[in-house]
Amino acid sequence: MKFKILILCLFIFKIFSFGSEFSLEKAEKVDRFLKKARGKQKRSVFLKQITFTQDELNSYLNIIYTKKYAPEVKYIKLNLEKGNYVNGTMKVKLTGQKYEKVPSFLKNIEVEFNGKVECENYRMRFFFEDLKINGASFSPEILDEAFSAAQTNFKVKKSMFDWFDLLPGLKNSVIGYKKITLYY
Repeated sequence: MKFKILILCLFIFKIFSFGSEFSLEKAEKVDRFLKKARGKQKRSVFLKQITFTQDELNSYLNIIYTKKYAPEVKYIKLNLEKGNYVNGTMKVKLTGQKYEKVPSFLKNIEVEFNGKVECENYRMRFFFEDLKINGASFSPEILDEAFSAAQTNFKVKKSMFDWFDLLPGLKNSVIGYKKITLYY
């Protein structure tokens, strides 16, 4: 009997220790760099660079970034490809008073996407090529028009294709096969 309990405990330990898709250690590695880069915003003649693996980036996004800045995102997994191409999956759950006006069929969604990251002049944007929501394909351009039309009380409307500033301290990024290189 004790042997069976020991085997069960080892099996459970193995599931929880090796079954996790994301690593706190990898997430903290990216987070430490971003905090360091944010603190060093002075201009220099030569750019420095650091490369993170796809696993490190996904760990950071799921363990640190989404918890702090996007709690609606329950899961995100990016697949980094050559030439700044990215495809991925994101699960979003909208709960609480903030989202009470959102139709119920849009409160728990899975988004599959692929496209290309463009980066220039200390800014970045994601250019969607394909987009699926809960398995149904949508034209990114038409969805962006609907998003714009829904912004009735805004002076400046946002777009899915908007440029955004890179994090403080970063100058550029280049995506390759299963890696991202950040220039600072």
